[in-house]
Amino acid sequence: MAIRRLLPAVASLIICGAIIGGTPVTRMWGISGGDALAEDTGQTGTALPHVPLKPDDAQLSWEMPGRVSIYNLVFGPALLKGNDWEFVGNSRTFNAGLYKNRLTLMVRFSYFGSRSDIPLKFVIKLPDSRQYDETVDLLGRRGQYTYHFTIHHPENFLGSGSVYIYYGFSMVDVLDFTIVPGS
Repeated sequence: MAIRRLLPAVASLIICGAIIGGTPVTRMWGISGGDALAEDTGQTGTALPHVPLKPDDAQLSWEMPGRVSIYNLVFGPALLKGNDWEFVGNSRTFNAGLYKNRLTLMVRFSYFGSRSDIPLKFVIKLPDSRQYDETVDLLGRRGQYTYHFTIHHPENFLGSGSVYIYYGFSMVDVLDFTIVPGS
């Protein structure tokens, strides 16, 4: 029944498209670029403007300015060895009894950005406490970054927690974890 009601509207759209020129689908969905228009409609590429990329723009033509890609993301506990933090393993459940007075968690990843000084915001939510947030700058356009934070007296924060990673208003990832009581 609903299809019968839509048929006159679709038919009028096709007729209007034929009168205006070109197929209505290419006009409706906004296919851009002269080559795409010529392939789909059989028309020449003059109907839509097509500006070729300059050699300087072609390097990052797929990427919008101010973007960041994060990959090889790992999350887990870290131990202090000498003066450096050493990543122990990629796990999401932590026994409070094993870490005594402090549990240090590490977020480690590689990144590639379209510019330097990329601000990332880390928001840490622990059970029964207010959230903590910190903004850091990724200094180069590409590289590796390590972020760590310490939970003092983890037995006071039993339950589920999260680390949210934001770039601007966009959420990059959520790392959920659980702190369980020790024996």
